[in-house]
Parts: sequence; C-alpha cells; structure tokens
Amino acid sequence: MKGVLTKKQVEYVLFHLQQHFECSIGLQDRFVFDGGSGFDLKNQEKVFFCQSNKELSDVMWLPYKKEELPILFPGEPVQKWFNCHDGALIFHHDLLKSAFFLLSGFQETQSDVTDEMGRYRFEESIQKKLGIITKPVVNYYFEIILDGLEAFCQYHQFDFKRKRLFDSFGFMLTHDVDRVDYYHWRETIYRFMQLLGLKKAHYPRKRLVKAAFNAILPTLIPSYKNDPWWNFELLRSQERELGFSSVWYFLNRDGSPHDAKFNFTEERVRSLIQFLQQEGCEIGLHGSIKSASNQVDMTNAFGLLQNRCDSVIKGARQHFLMMKYPQTLQIQQNAGLKYDTTLGFAEHEGFRNSYCYPFKPFDHVNDTMLDIWEFPLAVMDTTLFGYRELTDVEMLASAQNLINEITRFGGLFVLLWHNCNFDEYQYPGITVLYKQLLQTIHSKHAESTTGVRVLDKISVLKSPGNSN
Repeated sequence: MKGVLTKKQVEYVLFHLQQHFECSIGLQDRFVFDGGSGFDLKNQEKVFFCQSNKELSDVMWLPYKKEELPILFPGEPVQKWFNCHDGALIFHHDLLKSAFFLLSGFQETQSDVTDEMGRYRFEESIQKKLGIITKPVVNYYFEIILDGLEAFCQYHQFDFKRKRLFDSFGFMLTHDVDRVDYYHWRETIYRFMQLLGLKKAHYPRKRLVKAAFNAILPTLIPSYKNDPWWNFELLRSQERELGFSSVWYFLNRDGSPHDAKFNFTEERVRSLIQFLQQEGCEIGLHGSIKSASNQVDMTNAFGLLQNRCDSVIKGARQHFLMMKYPQTLQIQQNAGLKYDTTLGFAEHEGFRNSYCYPFKPFDHVNDTMLDIWEFPLAVMDTTLFGYRELTDVEMLASAQNLINEITRFGGLFVLLWHNCNFDEYQYPGITVLYKQLLQTIHSKHAESTTGVRVLDKISVLKSPGNSN
C-alpha cells in the first residue's frame, strides 16, 4: 500500500471513527496530517496525525491496556501511541492508515490466490499472519485515538463523550435457508452414493449407514415423521423463549448445482415466510453463487423474493460466503439492498476486517466509499464444527472469547446457524450445543437485534466531509 492516504481514504476512516464519540466542537477542523514534512506545533489547539508513505513491511507491536497490538504502519521510533505537548495532541504512528488497510479490505484486492470456491483465503490474510483474527484491532485503534482526543478536549475544556452502539453488545441471530427437505429422494440417494464411495462422505461410516437407511421410509412416506430440516417453528420457539429476534436469508434457485432445492413460489415457502414475518423476524436474500458476480441474477433473485414478502427486503448474505470484493457488494447495492452480512472467513471465526461494528466497504478502484453497509459475520456454524472441527467445549469457549471482545466496545455479534445443520447422525449433540450457545449469549445480557434495526441505529451517521 504505497504513499500516504488520499483525502477520501482519510475521510473513510474518520467516517467510521465518528460512530464512537461526540464533541461540542468540530474536532475534525483541528486535525492536521503530516505527509512527511513534520509537524509545526506553533498552533497548540491542533491534533496531529502521523502519516506513513511506506508499504506494509515491518509491523511494530505496542502494549495497550494489557494487550499487545500491531501497528501496520509505524511512524516515529517512539514506544508511545500519542503525546500531549503544550495543548497539542500528537499521534506518533499512522493509526489511520493501519485502520484503513484492515477495515477497507485492501488486502483482498491484492491477491489472486483463492480457494476451490474462488474465495479469498484466510491463509493469505494478515489476520492469519499476525494471529489477530479474534481481535477487532480497528476498534482498538479507534479506542486509542479516543483516549488522545479525550485528553485533548479535557485540556481545552471541550465537551467530549464516547459512544457505544449497544450498552452491552448487539446480538444478530441469522439463519441461511439453503435446504428444507432432509427426507427427500435427492438427499437419500446422495447418502447412498456416499456409502458407495461415489460422493465424498462427511459422516463416520457407521453413522452414515444409519442416516441412509433410516431415511428410506420417511422419504417414501412424507408424513411418516417430522423432517429435521423443516424445523422453523421449533427454532422460533427456542428463540422466543430467550427473547431473541432472528433474520432468515432465503437462497434463490437459479439452475446451478449449489442453489436452492425449493422455489420462492411454493405455497409452503410462501406460508413459511408469512409465519416468520408474523413472528417479527426479518426476511433477507441469500444470494446464490451466480448472483455474487452477475447483476442480472442478483436483481432477479431480489425481485422474486421481494414479491413474496410483506416487508421491504434490505439485507443479504451470499451463499458459501461467496464474495468478490468489492464487486459483489456493488452488485448488491445496485439491486437495491441496504446491507450485507457475508464478510467473515469460512475457515475461521472472528473479524475478517478487524472491526466489530457496522461499516461501509471501500471501492479501491474508484477511491470511494460504497453506500451499502456491511455487518461483519463473527461466527458461522460450519466454521466451528466443519472447517475447524472444534469440540463442543472449544466451540463455546471460542464464541465466548469473541463476545468478550465485542462487549468491550459495545459492538455487534452476528451469528449464522443454518436450519439444515441439525443432523444428529453427522453431528451428534448438535441440537443441545446450539441451545447451550443461545443460553450463553442470553446470559451475557445481549441486546437482540435484526439487520433492519441496526440500520435504524446507524442512520444518523453523516457522509464523509459532513461529519462532526
């Protein structure tokens, strides 16, 4: 990342910083940026930000409140974050560029290495290389900047107040509706193909035998027993008991191998959507793999689902977390969507953009901020027991660690749990684990929310160049 930040890039970081404080004066009018010429401290009512024109190379680590944090673009050889000098505030390292690098997803535009699904790989990320995937480092940067600004305002007797998005933390419980028929000839045949070695098996063989043969009768006689994937009333009863709202993203059908096996036009699906809306849930689009890179497919899918809903659809998540950054987000924005919640790594839970607040993605080609919001995905179910193969104890501990980090800043915890991931043959004990996870979150005084409610909370934010 060459050179100092452009004016729009600086404004991008400051736009997100404004989520965290209020001040009686226009603080940004007092900000001075050093492009390498040094600071003139004659005016002592200014805030001086060091700017680095170096590329990412030697990361520096500094302590902050018992934490060790990386500075991606260190400035002066000073073991301090900032200094107050006769009323002037000086930040010694380029925290703005460090924050921009992480928050804007710059690294994803610099690599052509992808996984088998065409996704940016966690293994290539700076979060993996520095071991910071479970730390919202940008929030820490902002906290350090706030420490400095607060000291500056106290010195000059300006009113200064920190802000939190949530008193404790916001909990956005989400479900991707990919499949709804466990007892279906297609699924049953697939399990027998796994038994014969014709398809990759995800079960231990003994459990796969039971799963395959025990599905024969319910497949032939649909009323024989309840389908474990058509579990919406059960899931809602569990959520309702804990006072949780939820968001349901429905996958569209577009003729590709990984799309939905149901249609939005089916009467049972129409009734399901109506039931969820009556429950106070939010309905969103789970964009197919095709839609991630095709405007027509995205717009058509959005329109089809909107025609089945009484409320306006505002949010989306992409199937398989398929994200071409920032093209997919531009496609969603052009279709009329207001937020996305795809950005999390499939391979590891945590903070893909090192931030636990809503943020707006950045278009690096045109050097501008997009209008659509991103609600970062912290935990996906298949990350925990699929990609990472954690034990139940490890899964709960990992979620708890992320909640602790998010609570520190009053941020947003987005959890994804598929309705079709309650297969006790494949994951014994998964139903109990899910209940335990929800109960743990409830015990931490989470504020249940939805994507639409989060949009309402952040609607007061002003565009870059007009913020105070």
